[in-house]
Amino acid sequence: MRVLFFMGVYLPRPGGVPRNTHNMVMALREMGVDIRVFAPHEAGDQGLELPYRVYRYHRPPVKRLFTRIHLLKLLAIKRSWPFELIHCHGIDPAAYCASFFKSIAKTAYIVTPRRTNIFKKERHFLHKRRNLRSRKGLVEADRVTALSSEIARIVTECGVRPDRIVRIPHGIDPAPFKTARPALMDRPYILALGRLVAFKGFDLLIDAFKMVAERFPEVDLVIAGSGPKEEELKRQVECLGLSGRVILPGRVEGEEKLSLYKGASMFVLPSRPGNEGFPNVILEAMAAGLPVVATRVSGAEDIVIPGRTGYIVPPGDKGGLADAMGRLLANPDLMTRKEILSALEPYHHERIMKRYLDLYEELIRKP
Repeated sequence: MRVLFFMGVYLPRPGGVPRNTHNMVMALREMGVDIRVFAPHEAGDQGLELPYRVYRYHRPPVKRLFTRIHLLKLLAIKRSWPFELIHCHGIDPAAYCASFFKSIAKTAYIVTPRRTNIFKKERHFLHKRRNLRSRKGLVEADRVTALSSEIARIVTECGVRPDRIVRIPHGIDPAPFKTARPALMDRPYILALGRLVAFKGFDLLIDAFKMVAERFPEVDLVIAGSGPKEEELKRQVECLGLSGRVILPGRVEGEEKLSLYKGASMFVLPSRPGNEGFPNVILEAMAAGLPVVATRVSGAEDIVIPGRTGYIVPPGDKGGLADAMGRLLANPDLMTRKEILSALEPYHHERIMKRYLDLYEELIRKP
């Protein structure tokens, strides 16, 4: 079974999509699937060594006009390595190109939309053109795997047949969290983690924590990650008088990240709607046994069980975030580690990968 992953971004670029997809490639290869990746050139990729083949393409100078040039590279790959299926992680350019490639080479393709902002507001002609391309890539796909119920709703409304939509979320391997040691911090802390960009809503979380800090002077907030909003967030912390209470340690990976999860009192996802597809950090937090406070964004409502594994609050509701955090701090035994880990079982990595394997086999066997 030969499957080509078509990516819009990939390693060594940081972020959840490249990291999660790499883990997926590794797991499926262990299950006997021959997977290779078709991805754009990224800064630092020449020194990157991976245990599988990555075919690199150059991003066109004008994405809206030269996307179909990728068809030539796909045909060259097909001649040298006759893949049987394309799995598009993203819609534009991947699914759009795969729809044309399907008509040329009769190769089936799957699309996994990664975010809920699939379509842009049609303020001008170029947005309308992009949306038409996105719909073509989705509607002509043999299957669309929806990470969340919200994405499933969006692709249904754009015209994808319900029998072609399969709900498959991200998966998590809980094993590394079992042996991780809690981070050695001076005081109890609430954890948030992600790229420091606007849609992640860390500015809202800091404002909400200001209310919490007055009630619980012994608790700190740790926001781990890096990004363009880092300096702005540091200024906000200083202006609110929270220096020393809000800690921004920068980007964390590996054992350091696991330790931060294991030592925290809870995890908070304060994202604004539109850019989340399925926040993997919630699964990571639950694998560490943490209750989760999350805004109502794509995927969060599918994972978090209110009152049992965490709380869901409206996006942008600082008071709601503060109230939920305060409730958990005041009642630390309200949600048990055992119940949180039990709710995580449907998301175990091997179960999710088996569902993808079954889907690949179904489409490759199909005439």
